[in-house]
Amino acid sequence: MAITRPCLRGRMGSTTYYEVTMTARELTNSVRPARETDAWASASIDERIQREVNKGRVMKTIVPYLAQHPDRFFGSFIVLAKPGGIEFESLGDIVEGLSAAYRSQAGDIGFLTFTSGELIALDGQHRLVAFREVITGGPELGPYWSQVGDDQVCVLVLEEESAEKTRRIFNKVNRHAKPTGRSDNIITSEDDGYALVTRRLLDSSIEAPLAARQSEERSHDLVEWGMTTLKQKSEKLTTISAVYETVQDVLSINNGFAGFSEKENPVAPDDNTLNRAYDVVSDWWEQILTLQAFTTALSDPASIPSTRFDNEHSHTLLLRPVGQMALVKGLTRAMTYSKGEVSLKTLLERVDRVDFSATPSCIWRDTIVRADGRMVARREAFELAGRLVCYMILPDYVTEEFTQTLYEDWNKARGKDPYSDIDTLEENERPVDLPEPLSL
Repeated sequence: MAITRPCLRGRMGSTTYYEVTMTARELTNSVRPARETDAWASASIDERIQREVNKGRVMKTIVPYLAQHPDRFFGSFIVLAKPGGIEFESLGDIVEGLSAAYRSQAGDIGFLTFTSGELIALDGQHRLVAFREVITGGPELGPYWSQVGDDQVCVLVLEEESAEKTRRIFNKVNRHAKPTGRSDNIITSEDDGYALVTRRLLDSSIEAPLAARQSEERSHDLVEWGMTTLKQKSEKLTTISAVYETVQDVLSINNGFAGFSEKENPVAPDDNTLNRAYDVVSDWWEQILTLQAFTTALSDPASIPSTRFDNEHSHTLLLRPVGQMALVKGLTRAMTYSKGEVSLKTLLERVDRVDFSATPSCIWRDTIVRADGRMVARREAFELAGRLVCYMILPDYVTEEFTQTLYEDWNKARGKDPYSDIDTLEENERPVDLPEPLSL
């Protein structure tokens, strides 16, 4: 049966397109994902991968979002109609006597009728499959499952001209769609519990620990939220990406915060849970900011850039996001190993005695900083440095197995083979002992 919808007609380059709305139910009944059998599709491996629908991703993230979220929203679908499968009638052709103000625009406003043939999704395949799963599903999917079929979605319709042109459009739409950056995701997400807590830590209205500090002269932002790195002359203490990482680590060792990320649960945690999570992380950051490195920096923000890039300064790595992430990983690991018997306050007092310089001979070399002073911004580097922090500040609790594994991994990171017979190695090839932990 033919479907007619109000429509706007547009043109980009040599391509004419039509913008309409459909209900999700109409969309799933008339549009199908691209398949290997489509005449326009080549057999190249990259296009085959782009056409492949990841059912696991659909069921784990998109279906729950649709069925459980009252504020659900998607961008436009792009679909392909077979030649002759659509017919456009402009308002100018239908209505006589339009005033001059409307007549010039009326040619691109009208109605689009889908006359025959199937429609193929060029962009939005995973969303299309998710709609289908929810509409044909049941109440176990979520409280809004029965409403999803009536949702109106925006659809951009192209009429097929040639297989080559269709392949080109499909490839560009899928290959060059740029995802939002990590900072943008943290700033804008309303469903990721970690992001919500992270942003609250920067909230001046509740005097959050990482909110901008006010002085008589100016306001000083502690956190860089526009980028994932700090500029060389930045007086900010850290980045929002690093804070987000610390929020994850702190909440990971506290009960009641499972499924907090948007990947695990597309619906935001309830307000009570968010409040409890904020209280936990806020307390952590308030105590972390009592470290000498941070109290000194915040008392004189202008000194931060010079300290941050003075590799011989004992605070330099603590003023870099990678060092802060490693620090919190070490603290959370230490809290876990001591089973809470050693307080965070005590652990931080011990951290103040650790040298966080970044010289070629420092203990952090080839964990989070290279011999030339460049940072190592990889998750495994943060984890290794965190284990080293734990070892340094908790010698009375770490096990022999923990110490042995750290010794092996630390040496491997520094290019040493911890398993070789040292008698067969040159002096500079031999593994070295771990640094002495703090004396308590």
